[in-house]
Amino acid sequence: MENDKKQKFKDISLTLFNPDWGSSLAKTVIELERLRVKKLGGPVPPYIFFQLKDIFQMLESLGSARIEGNRTTLAEFVEKVIESPNKQTDDEKIREIFNIDRAIEFIEENILDNGRIERAHISEIHKILVDKLTPPPQGEGSRYPGEFRKIEVRIKGSNHIPPDPIHVQNYMDELMDFVNIKVNPQHDLLITALSHHRMAWIHPFDNGNGRVIRMFTYAMLIKQGFQVKYGRILNPTAIFCMDRSKYYQMLELADSGEKEKVLWWCEYVLNGLKDEMEKIDKLLDRDYLLKSILLPALSLSLERENVTQREYEILRGVLNNDEMNIKSADIEKIIGQESSVQRSRIIKRLRDKGMLLPLKENGRIYTMGFSNTYLLRGIINILEKNGFVPHSLNKN
Repeated sequence: MENDKKQKFKDISLTLFNPDWGSSLAKTVIELERLRVKKLGGPVPPYIFFQLKDIFQMLESLGSARIEGNRTTLAEFVEKVIESPNKQTDDEKIREIFNIDRAIEFIEENILDNGRIERAHISEIHKILVDKLTPPPQGEGSRYPGEFRKIEVRIKGSNHIPPDPIHVQNYMDELMDFVNIKVNPQHDLLITALSHHRMAWIHPFDNGNGRVIRMFTYAMLIKQGFQVKYGRILNPTAIFCMDRSKYYQMLELADSGEKEKVLWWCEYVLNGLKDEMEKIDKLLDRDYLLKSILLPALSLSLERENVTQREYEILRGVLNNDEMNIKSADIEKIIGQESSVQRSRIIKRLRDKGMLLPLKENGRIYTMGFSNTYLLRGIINILEKNGFVPHSLNKN
């Protein structure tokens, strides 16, 4: 049986294939280059931008977990986020998602624009992803957190046989060299797509490989200068969780090692990335964000009685201000001639609910808090209606 497995393993080279520069793939690469250097339109204030970024980080985390079979729906996860803003839970399915969230934070703190991705980064990402999860076969954890696998593995639903454990280190060393080589900018995104497949092909860990691979792709995009930390919102996992069977089908094409099929895989990844970026970039236009997302979400929250009429009026006043903030004295203009004591009580209630956030500690200028409050329900609903959330995230 052991020899039979080894006979089935097919070695393929890690090669940077060049597309025909008149092809549709080449056009996609050019479009992504334009997006990489595009000045992002707005202006959306940073205290609003980072809340949106938190929400899309949540969607990224949930999407990555669901590809691996986690059946938590978006609606269920939103309630957990509201209940547990500190991201602590005894539910392993929810902890798996929060771990992905923590891995994204680690990547954003440690991967630099034009910096290197090291073996130690991959190891730490794996440790975070499997932290406090039951090892297989019962759970989604690992027997060897952060270490390359010491056992043979099979990929469920795939004909691909990953390399023997003794070869994993060499293949991963080769991959790390590949992702860190200096190339012409037009090759950067091809390297990202090829590296995603290559790590899936190696399957370096005993468990959690899919999650690591998708976080690795996120790290590659940061390395390649896609302004993720301060200006752009990315949700690359949306490409893969829209249609899981298509994702596995395209990976299997690339397993052949044939140039044409490998480039089909690259086109699948990069087209998906381009579509997601163009879609999400719209949220960084203040007028679009206000009229199409935030105000409709606030109205929906009122309709569903997640906010009172008075709270709605105050929060709408926040959004309609040019800077999307409000001074405590301006609240009087919205709610009428209340006493300063009553006004302070209203502000305190909204602060306690997290719906009014001071721009500075103990400050008296506020913005709307929506990334982990009851307002999140309305925001997610409107994002979904506008096509920013894969419908697959709410399917059992």
